Amino acid sequence: MSVVTKTGDQGQTSLFTGERIAKDDLRVEVYGIVDTLGSTLGMARAFSENKRVKDDILAVQKQLGMLMADFASRNKPPRITEEMITGIEAEIANIEESLPALKEFIIPGDKKSSAILDLARTTARTAERHAWTLARRGSVAEVDLRYLNRLSDYCFVLMRLEDADKPNL
Repeated sequence: MSVVTKTGDQGQTSLFTGERIAKDDLRVEVYGIVDTLGSTLGMARAFSENKRVKDDILAVQKQLGMLMADFASRNKPPRITEEMITGIEAEIANIEESLPALKEFIIPGDKKSSAILDLARTTARTAERHAWTLARRGSVAEVDLRYLNRLSDYCFVLMRLEDADKPNL
């Protein structure tokens, strides 16, 4: 099957559930930003020098497909789970324990990979803001909103870990 379907030529796209909606619908915007987040994380993974960071990013990228499917669906049970959020929170706590306490604001850019992780953090925040707007207008699973919130925090600690002197903390 070709990627070229021509079904979107009139400004409509299909949700995961098959429903047709406008390409500029806020729901499409949200899962589009999540898609951008996945690509940004892919760049960070490609440049990362830390195996743990690379593995953690890959795990998140696999979950982002489920998050996009959640936003590309209406009135369906979420694919993102409480266990995924708990897992991210545990990883954040584990990484924070291995890093020195923050004493100042971080200015990204010492490494390509950490700068891209910071871009991923801000992209996750953008997705979260748009998702909250969508939640006020329609159906959005609360677990998806919390997942996005944790993702930006996770990107932040992964950025710090990537910049740490010890390459495989």
